[in-house]
Amino acid sequence: MSRQSDHDKPSVSGEREVLRTGLPQNLALSLQHMPEEDIRRLAEAVAVEMESRGLTAPKPKSQTLDKDASDPVLSQLTRSQISLIRASIQAGVKPAALSRQFGLTRAQINAALNADR
Repeated sequence: MSRQSDHDKPSVSGEREVLRTGLPQNLALSLQHMPEEDIRRLAEAVAVEMESRGLTAPKPKSQTLDKDASDPVLSQLTRSQISLIRASIQAGVKPAALSRQFGLTRAQINAALNADR
């Protein structure tokens, strides 16, 4: 029996019958040859299908300050967290209150305040 015909056999998944479809061996290379309009249609269809199955797309990693990546304490904070810390301190919020409210360490708060803008 050929490999392709094995993929075309329906399989039962839960309550519904699913037709198995084979993908190309090198999907990335195949996508490079598709027109942009087909890529957009494919992306929309995949997004709808993922939502219907309750799957989520991988979330991008939060951005950290690249220039301060050598500081392990500062590299744990995102740009928005650093901005929040600075704005809160300028507004008169005590570092201890920030620590309790957002689960930050005193070292993280100090690193955010001392970091170059």
